[in-house]
Amino acid sequence: MESLQYRLFSGIVSKLPIKLRLQLLFFRKFKKFINYANPQTFNEKVQLKKIHDRSEYLTIGADKLAAKKFVKEIAPELYIPETLWVAKYVADFDTFPFSEMPSNYVLKANHTSQTIEFVRDNNHLSGHEMKNFASRWFKKDQSGSLGEWGYKNIPPRVFVEEFLDFNGTVPDDYKLHVIDGKVEFIQLDQGRFEQHYRNMFDRDWNELGFILNKKPRLVPVPEKPAFIDQMIEIAERIGKYYDMVRVDLYFHNNQVTFSELTMYPAAGFSMFPDEWNHKFGERWILDYPTYSQKK
Repeated sequence: MESLQYRLFSGIVSKLPIKLRLQLLFFRKFKKFINYANPQTFNEKVQLKKIHDRSEYLTIGADKLAAKKFVKEIAPELYIPETLWVAKYVADFDTFPFSEMPSNYVLKANHTSQTIEFVRDNNHLSGHEMKNFASRWFKKDQSGSLGEWGYKNIPPRVFVEEFLDFNGTVPDDYKLHVIDGKVEFIQLDQGRFEQHYRNMFDRDWNELGFILNKKPRLVPVPEKPAFIDQMIEIAERIGKYYDMVRVDLYFHNNQVTFSELTMYPAAGFSMFPDEWNHKFGERWILDYPTYSQKK
């Protein structure tokens, strides 16, 4: 749960005009300002995306429920975790169907990030606990302080999703950065809830050798998985609808499996080495009706 200090800060910042708001957050993080006139780095360009990109596909992709339907139409071979139950209101939890739930499932919110609770081995949360989670989650507005417009028009829901069993282990998480319809970089996260390792690759599985967001690299470097070419092909089909999107996938039961779409990776506050912040940024040429880098 966010601290009181963070909630107060967010509440104040969310009232500021967006360009000033993002400059304040950016300076607070990096001790430098966004170059709005000529952005060069990936983090800067994420901030420009927040201001200028108003594609309907941002809202679809940011909505965890709508995104499932969207990607299934584009890639029918992709396995989509089943949605088991959906709440529109906190009061819906008064009639939560405990008896119909499997022994393992996941509770999520569709309209914001970092809202997830795992239920394992029939150790259900009480109705009161669920309503407390839902009450907090329904109030979250990710389009506010961070300026992530894609979340602004999502009808908020709290839902139950199928739990994917990876034989008791934490799944490897493949995050494919698609820029202008092409997978340029692949982020592999392993052991996220234990010893968290992160390796960064190009599309040909050449390891790039840098640390992102202070997560150590796994050495020796993981070998190229047999299914990565299929992941790349699927991610590029989805990525055609965006100038930049991160497509997050798993490999479960011998199937490429959908996790989520990420519109604004780390909200544009990733801790890159400067060289790689620029390399990620130079592949991405912004071209919005209200702002373009194209000559």
